[in-house]
Amino acid sequence: MSNITTHDKIIAVAIKSFAENGYIGTSMREIAEELKISKAALYYHFPGKEEIFSACIHHSIEKIVENLETLAESDESIWEKLRFIIKDMCNFSENNPATFTLFRKVASRSFDKNIDQEMLKGYFERQKQATFKIVEKGIENGELRDDMPLNFLTFAITGMIHHTSGPKIIKISEFANSPEERIENLITLLKEGFTKK
Repeated sequence: MSNITTHDKIIAVAIKSFAENGYIGTSMREIAEELKISKAALYYHFPGKEEIFSACIHHSIEKIVENLETLAESDESIWEKLRFIIKDMCNFSENNPATFTLFRKVASRSFDKNIDQEMLKGYFERQKQATFKIVEKGIENGELRDDMPLNFLTFAITGMIHHTSGPKIIKISEFANSPEERIENLITLLKEGFTKK
């Protein structure tokens, strides 16, 4: 824990506050009080609330995209990479509840502050390219079929992962199996398809 900087602590507290209170309901004073630092110390790190909010969004998305880009460069099999992605998605809301809530509100446009759409597009493009690379390596390594367009195969795989691993779908579907079982079931479906053997 000693390697967590004041900057990181500010981001963590601010994400929680923005998620719970919205942009308008979050103040520099409250963030400083929660951190038990002076407002002057807070302003030393960030000139204002706008900059803190922007840093919260960048910090959270950057971590997600960087992890995916690192995974795309690794020599793991496609199945280990997909297992990691599924596990990460299953655990995201549990391990990062405030970040998940903030993202959910931003994505549903129910948040009281507009987000820089060009910035988001840049991250989504990086995410898309990393995912394409993961699938492309799977094709090159003979782990995935090569008779379909790369973009179709990529979106089919990621769509299936997203719609069976996200916390909302898990909740409304009332899956009775454990997260580990869900991961293995999904990997089996991705590997073997739906046709009865």
